[in-house]
Amino acid sequence: MGTRGNRRNWYYGQLPLWLRGLIVLAAAAGAVLCGQRVVEAYGATMTYRAAPACADGNTDGHTAGGGEECVRREAAAVLDRRTGERCTSDSTGGGTTTAGTVTGGGSGTTCTTYYSLKVGWPGRAEWLDVSWETYDEARAGDPAAVRLWRDEVVTAEVGDRTHTYPPSSEGGAAVWLAVGCLVLAAGGWGAVSGRLSGLLALHGFGLLFVAVGVGWTGGLALFGGHPVAWAFAVLWTGFAVAWTVGARRIG
Repeated sequence: MGTRGNRRNWYYGQLPLWLRGLIVLAAAAGAVLCGQRVVEAYGATMTYRAAPACADGNTDGHTAGGGEECVRREAAAVLDRRTGERCTSDSTGGGTTTAGTVTGGGSGTTCTTYYSLKVGWPGRAEWLDVSWETYDEARAGDPAAVRLWRDEVVTAEVGDRTHTYPPSSEGGAAVWLAVGCLVLAAGGWGAVSGRLSGLLALHGFGLLFVAVGVGWTGGLALFGGHPVAWAFAVLWTGFAVAWTVGARRIG
């Protein structure tokens, strides 16, 4: 009985004050770090959006004389194409279907069809997601072009169709916003509760979904987005918050 009681005290009791203080301090430092990363990612994305196009034949991604960074264009060609399904499952695991072959998957699986072209240019080749129309019209050997920012593909031109891809810094800002949300939640838990029973309860896991919504919505607020993306982000975040609050009241 004594051992069981100690276990219950460990799980339901508050952590020592000094440990809770360390958690709060660590959360504060983590929040500052996340904020810095968001600022850096935002600055990098805005630099890209304001960058001029490089002169024809440019190979280093900078304007004449080693000046400001620019978006350079490379002549390319279509090397191959493929389609398949990217699947996620809430039961037995996700799967991927490529060229008609299914890997993984299971009951409760949701799949989205993708279309990709392998585009090559001097010294490099990369698979790029494209629309169904571009995939359907493209053939190996067709001329293409890519635009590069810090060696990342940000635009692909195939035939008369153009596809754009956000720089990695844009997605990075959303990730750091989500991490920052979790860090602040951990700091708030340490300051107000400090009980493992609260952190590991059902509503505690709901904070993971809230963090995804915060990162998603925050990324759209920073960089803009399609109205449909806004609608899904707001619905996701609202549902996650409502579910977490409801789980807390029930639990």
